[in-house]
Amino acid sequence: MLDNLDLDVVLFVLKIVFLVLLYLFVFLVVRRAAASVLAGAGARQAPDVVLPEPVPPPPPPATPSERRERRDQRKDARTSPGETLDLLTHVNPRLVVVASPVVAPETTFDLEGWMMIGRAPTSDIVLDDPFVSQTHARVVPRGQMYVVEDLGSTNGTYVNGKEVVEAQLLLDAELRVGETVFRYEE
Repeated sequence: MLDNLDLDVVLFVLKIVFLVLLYLFVFLVVRRAAASVLAGAGARQAPDVVLPEPVPPPPPPATPSERRERRDQRKDARTSPGETLDLLTHVNPRLVVVASPVVAPETTFDLEGWMMIGRAPTSDIVLDDPFVSQTHARVVPRGQMYVVEDLGSTNGTYVNGKEVVEAQLLLDAELRVGETVFRYEE
């Protein structure tokens, strides 16, 4: 049998062998990783790789008179003489109720000029909801788009989940006034 001294020597030798094997393993892993990185760098420089064409520099900025002249040329190309291009003639802007405790879902409100939304009976869209102010918000045309404006309401006006003071209504935007949710369509 082995005595204590012999056992200590055997354990010490096993520790040293274990550490040598561990360092050898780490050395081989690092060497393999370095070889694969170097091989990858060489592959990127292979002659069969096609480089993208160089991008030409942007043209110099146009003067205001040049931009005005180009705009007039485009306008002439899109319209007949004496005719203006009005996008609103081809769309039917409207608010469609998605969810509401006071208005039936899928109720449609056509947007024609300024539309007042509120609890007051004089509003264009009357929402008898305790979370809606008397004059809560209005939807107004600005050029060829519609904008919703909060009129200092107590509970705020929300477009796509964000409280707004004024926001442009984009296609399929969700407008929330009180507990009523509208979808803007064209």
